[in-house]
Amino acid sequence: MIEALSHPFMQRALLSGVLVGIMTSLLGVLVVLRRSAFFGDAIAHASLAGVALGLLLGWHPLLTAAGVGVGISASLHAIERHTRLALDTLLGFVLPFFMAIGVILLSLLPGYQPELVSFLFGSILTVSRTTLALVAAIFVVVLGFLARFYRQLVFATFDEDAAQLSGVHVAAMLTGYHILLALVVIASIRTVGVILVNALLIIPAATAKLLARSLTHLFVLTPLLGTVSIVGGMVASYYLNWPSGPTIVVLSGLLFLAVGAWRWLCRG
Repeated sequence: MIEALSHPFMQRALLSGVLVGIMTSLLGVLVVLRRSAFFGDAIAHASLAGVALGLLLGWHPLLTAAGVGVGISASLHAIERHTRLALDTLLGFVLPFFMAIGVILLSLLPGYQPELVSFLFGSILTVSRTTLALVAAIFVVVLGFLARFYRQLVFATFDEDAAQLSGVHVAAMLTGYHILLALVVIASIRTVGVILVNALLIIPAATAKLLARSLTHLFVLTPLLGTVSIVGGMVASYYLNWPSGPTIVVLSGLLFLAVGAWRWLCRG
């Protein structure tokens, strides 16, 4: 492990992975409680259009992906209200439409297949300094928002009507939550890729839910499990020469299965 961390690319990967693990886990708790897994999946897939646009224009792909993700997230509530279409219907349009645009745009690039695979399934060991800086900036935004509006978000998650009556601006809270989720998804693309990013939002939180005895425990355990999954998967990827994104997700899934089996044995 010490030998691996002597390489600058491993240091960047480790720091980026820890930040992503904490962010996805904290937002993942809300995703699981609100049962909004499809939202994260849709934004992750749609962000491929932003990635492709950035590569075509010579801009940083995660910045353009963030623009697309935030734009979609910020407009969904208004579109839902004006069209009277259910959110899952809108997301069912967003996911394939924008991902298809992304694949078409990437096909215009010479040698697009390696780029496509990298962004679809992640490549944490190739995190650049610019990408790390962007991930760190998103981390600061996410923690700042949660520190300021944590109680309102949790209140709106469990009972929107009561939160509204108590003075919480539920629409603004949920829009802010959707934008945060989009930013976290974008920050995670280099870690596990567009296809697998939703696993980081769901699996650590689901695992922690099997262990937690309170909401506070859930918010403490989930980042720990998410960080262990990412760091462990990254190290395994380095030594075993396995693809990093799938390795991280498999390790996270194995932790879930182990905890589930332990709970089952305890009940037996």
